[in-house]
Amino acid sequence: MAEGERRLGWSLRARVAVAFLVTTAVAMLALGLYVQLRVHDTLEQGLRDQLDGEMDGLTAMPPAERTRAVERLAGDIHGQVLSGDGEILASSTAVIEPLVDPDDASDGYSETHVRVLDDLLEAREGTEELEVDREEVVVLVRTIDDQVVVLAVESEHTDEAVDAVRRQLLISGPVALALAGVLGYLVAGLGLRPVERMRVRAATISSRSAGERLPVPSASELRRLALTLNAMLDRLDEGLDRERRFVADASHELRTPLALLLTEVELALSGPRSQDELVEALQSADQEVRRLIALSEDLLALAGSDAGQLQLHAEEADLAALAADVVRRFGATATAASRAVSVHADRAARVAGDPDRLGRVVSNLIDNALKHGAGDVEVRVVDGPEVVLEVSDEGPGFAEERPFERFAASHGSVGLGLAIVDEIVRAHGGRIEIAREQERTVVRVTLPAAR
Repeated sequence: MAEGERRLGWSLRARVAVAFLVTTAVAMLALGLYVQLRVHDTLEQGLRDQLDGEMDGLTAMPPAERTRAVERLAGDIHGQVLSGDGEILASSTAVIEPLVDPDDASDGYSETHVRVLDDLLEAREGTEELEVDREEVVVLVRTIDDQVVVLAVESEHTDEAVDAVRRQLLISGPVALALAGVLGYLVAGLGLRPVERMRVRAATISSRSAGERLPVPSASELRRLALTLNAMLDRLDEGLDRERRFVADASHELRTPLALLLTEVELALSGPRSQDELVEALQSADQEVRRLIALSEDLLALAGSDAGQLQLHAEEADLAALAADVVRRFGATATAASRAVSVHADRAARVAGDPDRLGRVVSNLIDNALKHGAGDVEVRVVDGPEVVLEVSDEGPGFAEERPFERFAASHGSVGLGLAIVDEIVRAHGGRIEIAREQERTVVRVTLPAAR
């Protein structure tokens, strides 16, 4: 079982957990990049605000005082004052080179690298060996009067802060992903628990446990799935019950002619029989054999219909002519029963269908009317947008609630004739109904007319 599951691939629970994990990883990566960018932009904007504040203070000073203020700058802020021709008039102590190229100096912000002294105390005491660092700075240039004032602030702390945020994300990210994977696996398990209950119940349902249904979860999606599957099980149970009844009824139908046939054979073999007696026995056996053949053909027709294989040789057929031919063949039978069968058709009524199958419809309806109805039998064919076939008699009608269902009445009374009629009519895209009109029972078949 485990080997089979491995061949089938990952379980749905594992796939949901992995999908949740991947989605969380993508979301965290995007969030981490956004946080880093926002932290960097915020800190850089803070540096620019710091430069703006310092520059506004220098702008308000007279030129002489401005140069002295620039020379006193210390810490992370550096400054220089340039003349109009690029000569350095004043510079903060830590700066040992021009902050900007005098030829390219223009008002605004920029980023560059400058070399500054690492220890201002050593610079002031004149120590020979001075440590020089190359720092990344944000530079602000502004022209004030005839002077160019340059301020620069080191962005090292900004980079360190961004690096610190990145390190925290790299440390906390895997932990968060691990927790997200475990949480996704647990949540997927909880979500699929109703499915597992449905699977366990479905594994116990069989033909011997008909009537059992799957549990219906409360979640709307799974609820709809369970209701749909239960409806399918209802249809399967109905089909199973119908097939069981069909097999039982068909067995009963077959038993009667077989029993009669066996009786005739046993009587013929029971002792010396005259030729007339043997002929009579063979004639009776012949009737029962023909009955068995007809019943077998009916069963095969219904079986083919159930399998969706009711063969139709469609062509344009005149239903009025078919009805007239069938009525002619039943003339002798009706006369022997002191009854009459007539056909009424104003004109040809053409339908697209199988002539043999449609003839079977007319034949079965007339045969049913003669066997179970009363009085004369009338057959009417009416042409129009749809072709209507009516077979009526003076009998009281059908006692069965659903006479077109297979073996609807007691054994031997209705049998399969009307069930076959219903199957053939539906296969031709038609419909069938029963009505009581003017003290006559009318079976009305409506078929699409040939185009």
